[in-house]
Amino acid sequence: STRPSTGEHLPLHVDGMSTTAVRQRSGGTMKKAPPAKPDDVLLRVANWLRDPKSSGVTTREAVQYERRVEYFKGTKMVDALLSDKYRAHRGFPVVKNRDGAVALANRLMGAQFFHRSQRIFISSRRWELEMHQGPFEEDGLYTWMHEGSKTRLYVLCGLTLAGALLLCMVQIWPIWMKIGLWWCSVTFLTTFSALCIVRLLLFCVMFIIGFRGIWLFPNLFDDNQTFAGSFMPIMGKAEPVVVADEYDSDDDELRRIRKKKKDDGDSSADGDDSAAADSGNKKRRADEDPAFQFGLINIAFLGVIGVIACWNMGFFDGENVPDFVAKHDDLTYYFPTIAPPENTTAPKLDADGNPIEGAEEEADPFAAPTEEDVRF
Repeated sequence: STRPSTGEHLPLHVDGMSTTAVRQRSGGTMKKAPPAKPDDVLLRVANWLRDPKSSGVTTREAVQYERRVEYFKGTKMVDALLSDKYRAHRGFPVVKNRDGAVALANRLMGAQFFHRSQRIFISSRRWELEMHQGPFEEDGLYTWMHEGSKTRLYVLCGLTLAGALLLCMVQIWPIWMKIGLWWCSVTFLTTFSALCIVRLLLFCVMFIIGFRGIWLFPNLFDDNQTFAGSFMPIMGKAEPVVVADEYDSDDDELRRIRKKKKDDGDSSADGDDSAAADSGNKKRRADEDPAFQFGLINIAFLGVIGVIACWNMGFFDGENVPDFVAKHDDLTYYFPTIAPPENTTAPKLDADGNPIEGAEEEADPFAAPTEEDVRF
């Protein structure tokens, strides 16, 4: 019988799993590559699911136990585990149907990559997340405990450190960068300060005439809102307005529909309620992007108004740039109008630098009058 050469790979079937074995001449022993640990496999799956661009499991931000977290809906994870992108990864557990996807999600939740959560309403419009015990279900909400790949975190930390060092070296910046930073700072401070003052004055006026609790940009100082959501709506109550989307629980919609049907005296099956809830969610999802863009439009509008106001008030003029930003002599290069007038009383010189004899000196229009110029 012939023997395979050193390092030849032979298929080996151990405990129902296909592995790779390598036979070596020394001692005639058989060495096999250790299979991947279950935790390593789940970790790779969790890292893939944690990336919304790769897996499609998009998340939303919320407050849970006084800290900001990211949560997702169970249907998003099940759809991702059944997608073609998941099947394209080698080494991932095989998922054939939705029951298999739910079983794999339970394994991930048991490994503490995420935990189940539920919404707790503090008021009629404000809610927070709270941990909830129970198995994985498609219609549930889940909070990520796994941070995912550290590469993005390390890059952001490096950029933050570089930005801090760059701010510390502001004295060696080019003058155009110093002036640009000054203009941006003045525009932001002026616009935001004026917005706060106008907001307070409008609240006082509304309070006097009887519209109590009406604010300009009521979500401006709400920590639960996004950057664009802080500028929506333009006028409204002080309570935060929650923009409903696909991650909203169906419980509130079902409760509203059932209450309406109860008032009308119509009792229907739960299936009809679910269908109506799904249609309401789809309608809200269609309005999500326009609402977000509406907030960005408000921000852009306020920024344009701030720039125009600062320009008219002369904040962008060269003489209003303070000395700690740029020296006056350096500003004359970018703002020639603030440079002192040239000396017109100096004698005229020829090409060799010698004064020209007989050349009449031009009179200084700003000089004091002499006795010869005084007429009686």
